[in-house]
Amino acid sequence: MALTDVMAIGAGGERSLSQQASGVFARLMLVASVVAGVAHFGFIFLFQQVGVPALAVANVASVLCYVLAVALIRRGQVNNATLLMGAEVVAHGIAATVMIGWDAGFHHYIVLTLPFVVVSAHYRMRTRIVMALAVSLGYMALDLFYRQAEPMVVVPKPLLDSLHYINLATMLAVMAVLASTYYRLVRRSERRLHELACTDPLTQLRNRRFMMEVAQHEAAVFERDGRPLSVLLGDVDHFKRINDHHGHAVGDEALRAIARVLREGVREVDHVARWGGEEFLVLLPGTELDEALQVAERLRVAVQALAEVDGRRGLGLSITLGLAELQQGEGIEQALVRADRALYDGKQGGRNRVVLAGQA
Repeated sequence: MALTDVMAIGAGGERSLSQQASGVFARLMLVASVVAGVAHFGFIFLFQQVGVPALAVANVASVLCYVLAVALIRRGQVNNATLLMGAEVVAHGIAATVMIGWDAGFHHYIVLTLPFVVVSAHYRMRTRIVMALAVSLGYMALDLFYRQAEPMVVVPKPLLDSLHYINLATMLAVMAVLASTYYRLVRRSERRLHELACTDPLTQLRNRRFMMEVAQHEAAVFERDGRPLSVLLGDVDHFKRINDHHGHAVGDEALRAIARVLREGVREVDHVARWGGEEFLVLLPGTELDEALQVAERLRVAVQALAEVDGRRGLGLSITLGLAELQQGEGIEQALVRADRALYDGKQGGRNRVVLAGQA
């Protein structure tokens, strides 16, 4: 594999991890905005019933804050949306606690900001630690000064108890929804990252590391059940000349075109990978040597028939293939070595041909 390929994979992997983390957090914040907006809409009518119109008006402002937060997230301004939502939660929790007392339970919502601060992908670790400490210390200060303080508005005890349990239930429900959403988003991202780790970024075929795992599995099936396994190792002929005469961009397009030909030229149960540089590996499970030879020849002809790549004609693409069938008592590595030797013999013998292992 060329150094540029390794660098591209490394840089691409880092970008993918960062993008995945940012994407998960953005979707989580979007769900949180919608849930919080709906909850505050309900609080408008609740505070009207309780007889605290100032907090009812404050909840109208809260709903507008979450509408704005959704708009910011959709525009990619997740950082600003996070700050807006955090400020609203803290301000709302403090205002409601001061006005109708600690026992109403509105302070619980302040605690909900901590998970978002910790998992945010938009702040450095030091900033997240400072923010988490600030929220924690602020919450403890609120507890210290207002747990026993006389509220500004006295709410009847039965109604206060109802508010306490409504807020507790709402907070638990929000936590459950967000935890479930976060879990699903993380699992989806893990699957996507696994897919990226197994895929060659240029050709979108499987990469060498993953293909070795597949090859070892197919070899184990051969040892257990006797299902034949044929191995095709191909190398694009005169590829350096294509890069030198037409540029690396055309060379990359040629590799993509050949990858498509190989993938489309075999069955769904077969496996195709970019083995490295301009080399490709094809595993043909359940395929004996005679049939594999026909498949290899068909692939060779299909590559040679590529008349146009990236709008350029006359590139003269061709591929040489070495073919080996896994034998009893042989490891997959040995079969690959035999296929590689057959490929080398094909290169020495004039290229653009299929060579059986041991039959140069």
